[in-house]
Amino acid sequence: MRNAVASMEAYYERGMGFLFRLIDECPDELWGKKGGGFFYWQQIYHAFFCIDYFLAPAGGELPEKPYGRAVAMFSETLDTVPSKDEIREYGKAMKAKADAWIAALDDGALGDRHDGMSERRKTEVTNAGVLTSLCGHNMYHVGCLDSVLRENGLKGVY
Repeated sequence: MRNAVASMEAYYERGMGFLFRLIDECPDELWGKKGGGFFYWQQIYHAFFCIDYFLAPAGGELPEKPYGRAVAMFSETLDTVPSKDEIREYGKAMKAKADAWIAALDDGALGDRHDGMSERRKTEVTNAGVLTSLCGHNMYHVGCLDSVLRENGLKGVY
């Protein structure tokens, strides 16, 4: 049975849709500017990068491609601003990873321990915790970026 998974998956899909719209609807002049303390593009990169953080298995290394963990976690920036196309393509690859993980879940697996996140957080984390983290984290950044658009006189996506 997948009733609970399907319900959470719909919320995840909504958040992912908003993230892609935030790429498409961001004016070029805002793409490389800071809003809410961080570069607009970098917040979207961070949201997509964290899919690997949430899903990586125990002992798994987080990839350094395309721009690395330090950039994703806001402790470094790049000398050049990645294009919208680059971030969109990266996002599509990360979404495919998350989609595959979610597709393999059923309601019975939601209470199972997620070894990777349990290891990284140093506490017990279930698959339900990971799935809700995917949803909540994306929507947090949707809200942050939506406010950047609105503060610049634009219509938000939410």
